[in-house]
Amino acid sequence: MNCVFCAIPKQDILLENEHFFVIHDHRPVSRGHSLIVSKRHTPDYFEISAEESCALLDITKQTKALLDAKYLPKAYNLTMNCGARAGQTVFHYHMHVIPRY
Repeated sequence: MNCVFCAIPKQDILLENEHFFVIHDHRPVSRGHSLIVSKRHTPDYFEISAEESCALLDITKQTKALLDAKYLPKAYNLTMNCGARAGQTVFHYHMHVIPRY
């Protein structure tokens, strides 16, 4: 398996909890565009556990606070693609946190 999210260098991680870590997107659509990535290699949102779901909510709010303080966006898009037909190209769960100005 050759997964881009399974070999993220520790120094690239902005935030983390037991189940997820946050990195900047390497092809941002706006300033501060970040990804929340599952530490467990699982294909999409529908495969995360209830415990992971709670941890996702927590780290999403932490990510917003971090981006609010650094970039002062006016709004956000939270985006996840689940399945190839939905546009998913990396089959390791991640959610885009996209600040909007």
